Amino acid sequence: MTPDHRASSDGRAPASVADDRRVPGKRQYLRFDDRRRQLLDAAGRLFDRTGFGGITMVALSTEAGVSRQLVYDHFADVGGLVTSFVEDRLARYSARPEHLEPTGSAEATVAANFRHLLTIPPSDRRIIHLVVADVRAPELDGARQLLLDHEWRQGRHPARRSRPSGGDMALMLTTMSSLLSLADAVSNRLLRADEAEVLALRVVNALHA
Repeated sequence: MTPDHRASSDGRAPASVADDRRVPGKRQYLRFDDRRRQLLDAAGRLFDRTGFGGITMVALSTEAGVSRQLVYDHFADVGGLVTSFVEDRLARYSARPEHLEPTGSAEATVAANFRHLLTIPPSDRRIIHLVVADVRAPELDGARQLLLDHEWRQGRHPARRSRPSGGDMALMLTTMSSLLSLADAVSNRLLRADEAEVLALRVVNALHA
């Protein structure tokens, strides 16, 4: 595929991105994985400031200080960028501190999961919440499915089927959205952590009764 046919931030092919290889000054050389991490971190800053509406390939290249061509070398479009961001954050936060490992009863597991959620930076939680809640944006479908698959594999749903049904997925999205809202309430000092933990347990029990 030539540069003229790469997708733009809104899914349409720009007239050309060939000239975009030229950027002022000398860009620091980074290995592929390190550059990808830099771009994902820049995307996180954009999400935090502008929400999903501010995420474009042009905006990301400006935020990261790189060319659009380099951004397209890592992500085909905005949907792929968001999916990669969620995948990166799931990998980053899947390993929890030993004292937050769920043990014992189902209630203790819910409490441990919620306490772990509170350790995730609020800016990253807001992005995950956006992906969970905004079902109208097709660009978020891949990231949303990634979250649902992760939750299902973690066994945080009481059903015992090999694949989730549409109702299962709706229930998982509702549960995630509720718990993320409670975590945000703690960050905004509307609730103490212990109060939010009690409410998290009540929410999960009510939704999964």
